[in-house]
Amino acid sequence: MTNDNPIRTRFVFAPPVDDATAWNLSLDRFAEALEQGFPGAWTKHEGPLGPRPSDTLSFEVEIAEGVWLEGLATTPFEGMGSVMVENASVTEAAVFAAWLRDSFTPSPELVHFSSEFAMNRGDESVWRIPAAGGTEAIAEELQRHIDTAGQL
Repeated sequence: MTNDNPIRTRFVFAPPVDDATAWNLSLDRFAEALEQGFPGAWTKHEGPLGPRPSDTLSFEVEIAEGVWLEGLATTPFEGMGSVMVENASVTEAAVFAAWLRDSFTPSPELVHFSSEFAMNRGDESVWRIPAAGGTEAIAEELQRHIDTAGQL
């Protein structure tokens, strides 16, 4: 798995802002789905973290042979939450986002995202993962997001 863009960042995936409970996120259900979708996945309930205690689940999944992504899922309120992957290239994040869209969320239109790269540049916009198309289409959208933030 290669990626010409050297930028690695934290990508945050969440339901639409105006429908924050659209995923009805349960950490137990998410852990089970990860373990089914990514053989060898590692998950651990971390308990409440943060200024507003959120239940958290840390995880690590192998997205290609020898390529692992670490992440964290949080639920500050029942049914509401987000999932992030750490230190990911757009190509790596696209593999995870495709799984999230196609195998976990109730509808492919419900996966929105941002990145630490963009937020550090003052861009607080939220983008949407394409509802159709493979990992290449998702990677292109993630890259557009990074490129736009890089121009700020």
